[in-house]
Amino acid sequence: MDYLASFGLLLILVFLAIRVSQWRSYLLWFSIVLTILISIYFIYKKSGLFESNSIVFVGAFIAFLFSILLIVWLSLAERTRSQLKVKLAKAFSLYKYDYRESWLGFNSALDYANQEQEFYPKSIKALAEIVSSPGGKLWVKTAGRFAFIDHWNSPLRRDQSFSLPSELIAFVEKNNWVVDVNEYRKDPSIYKHLKLDVEKLDSSAIKIFVPLRRENELIGIVGLKSLDDTQKLNWEDHDLLKAAGQQLASYLGLYEATSRLYEQREFAAFNRLSTFVVHDLKNVSAQLELITQNSSKFGTNPEFIRDSYETVASANNRISKMLKQLRRKEDSQLKLAKTYIPNLVELVKENVPDFQIAEEVPKAYVMGAEDQLLNVILHIEDNAKQAIDQKTEVMDTNISRSLEIHNNDLYWHIIDRGIGMSEEFMRDKLFKPFETTKGNAGMGIGVYQCRYLLRSNDGDLIIRSKKGKGTHCTIILALLSEQDSMNSNRG
Repeated sequence: MDYLASFGLLLILVFLAIRVSQWRSYLLWFSIVLTILISIYFIYKKSGLFESNSIVFVGAFIAFLFSILLIVWLSLAERTRSQLKVKLAKAFSLYKYDYRESWLGFNSALDYANQEQEFYPKSIKALAEIVSSPGGKLWVKTAGRFAFIDHWNSPLRRDQSFSLPSELIAFVEKNNWVVDVNEYRKDPSIYKHLKLDVEKLDSSAIKIFVPLRRENELIGIVGLKSLDDTQKLNWEDHDLLKAAGQQLASYLGLYEATSRLYEQREFAAFNRLSTFVVHDLKNVSAQLELITQNSSKFGTNPEFIRDSYETVASANNRISKMLKQLRRKEDSQLKLAKTYIPNLVELVKENVPDFQIAEEVPKAYVMGAEDQLLNVILHIEDNAKQAIDQKTEVMDTNISRSLEIHNNDLYWHIIDRGIGMSEEFMRDKLFKPFETTKGNAGMGIGVYQCRYLLRSNDGDLIIRSKKGKGTHCTIILALLSEQDSMNSNRG
């Protein structure tokens, strides 16, 4: 009867542990401890040290101890219980990963990505494969903002998935945590005071955010897709992803440093060539100034001459500004400038035929010099027109444009249905200097310079395109608050 009673007590406790979901992870070690206690009792009973009814005492004692532990556990805060569960899991669970094999495989994948042209997609893939993720995106801190860089099996969509919530960035930067959206949905208290729009994140399919930290500085964030919307990461997944993120941050820094050295070498060659170009531009500028000064003496048609004056003066003004930029005399003034959006729209209308925007133009100021931003928009407009002209059969020759305010930025969309660009060209050549699709007609620094100027003013340039389908360009301009505008006026 004693054996039967002990076995029955064990089955009851096991059944209770299974019914309470939060105890399932401790079922194994709890059963082992209980079995050891019962075994000790039988050993002592055979030696005659216990009465025959001692099983009742032992069972009552174990039940009392179990009740006390359960009361203490339930009285703890949810966050404290979560931390204790992680510590107990680390102490008693078998490891999910073979860390040696995982780490060697991850570093081998990063080495391979660093040797290939597609570094960003392959590095995202290396991190995603740790948790069997089917795709992901990479954001890197550039000029004060986390800019979208590239993706692996997760192309951009129209829902502005290239931007990250500011609350998420601040939380990751402060705590250096891997954020699991599925876990956050079930228990937001785990992530302290983090507030996320879960529905918006669900639409982007990105469910895991991994920090890329180097020397205590957050330099990037990788967002990964999730195979199962109900599956949560455990403590091993969090620790391994965080360690892999630090390693990826080091590789990312090395890759960007190498890329900058390559660009500097290309610019050095360009500067040697530009010496002759600057000399020729000076001559042209001097000729235009001479024509401007003396043209009134030789004209017979006042209206024609007046128009000629304006054209020549405008050309002379633009060439002079080009010379100043080549000499790098205006770089220090870029961040101090501001532009009124309605004025900028009117200037674009004067230069672009059939320019139309359906939405009401926001009456707001953005960072950046007016002529610089005008040149950027005109360059994108010109590229869109050329892309349409190069397509043999175009059903829609219109270029659609729209303006929208998103958080603290203004998004200026320019969409064409032209020849488009391949994903390989956009990844490897679009934003690199001296690469062009125009053959001998272009020098290949237009788009590179446009993004450089926008990022110098806390903005950005996002380009999405598909070969044969067209291109969608989003010019991001940083909005100025009323206080900033007033301070700029006083300055």
